[in-house]
Amino acid sequence: MKRIRQWWTEERAKVKNLPSEKRMPYIWSYYRLWIIGILVFAFVLVWGVHHYFTTEPDYWFFACFANTRADIGDGSEFWQDYADYAGYDLAEKNLEFNAQVFVDPAGYTAGNQYYQLLIAYLDSGTLDVLVMGREDLQAMGRSGRLMDLEDPRMQAILEQYQDRLIWAEPLDEEYGKDLVPVGIDLSGSILDEAYPEGAALGINAKVPHPAEVETFLSYLFAGAAG
Repeated sequence: MKRIRQWWTEERAKVKNLPSEKRMPYIWSYYRLWIIGILVFAFVLVWGVHHYFTTEPDYWFFACFANTRADIGDGSEFWQDYADYAGYDLAEKNLEFNAQVFVDPAGYTAGNQYYQLLIAYLDSGTLDVLVMGREDLQAMGRSGRLMDLEDPRMQAILEQYQDRLIWAEPLDEEYGKDLVPVGIDLSGSILDEAYPEGAALGINAKVPHPAEVETFLSYLFAGAAG
């Protein structure tokens, strides 16, 4: 703490002694990452407070469709069709389909507001499932934020979709295995048009409504067959 105070004192003196026209360029040059980080944190905090006070306290189901421009978000025909299929009373609880997230989990994520929102959804136990490209889902799965489909709660899904499993090599050695099934290939599902290059579904490791995931998967493939 003493070293930090000393550094801060020295930096304040340095900036104060600079000509006024050179202060902002100096601050931006040396502290832009800190500034960006603080702004991102503030954005996520404001979003979190807004989200808490303006949405219902519970959902029937919450899905995120990342990296697509297709009209499959809240209020879309897709959203309404699924609400009808699942028999949800939307006056009682919300059905959330977020299709406004654009991320590259394997690439540069610092300062990406969409990525911060997605992590907030996952880590808070708000999100049920994440749909995105197969390679993107594998990259996300490495972080441990997606359910290991060999979890006992996922037994029925594992058995039904075992020929569609997508595997990822976990970063955390505590898994005790080299590969973990983290997703389900959605090829041939109703989402083919939204994801022409292929999509996969991952389940949040902190999934709040695990029983609803099987219903959602059934809808995706039944809709394609119909």
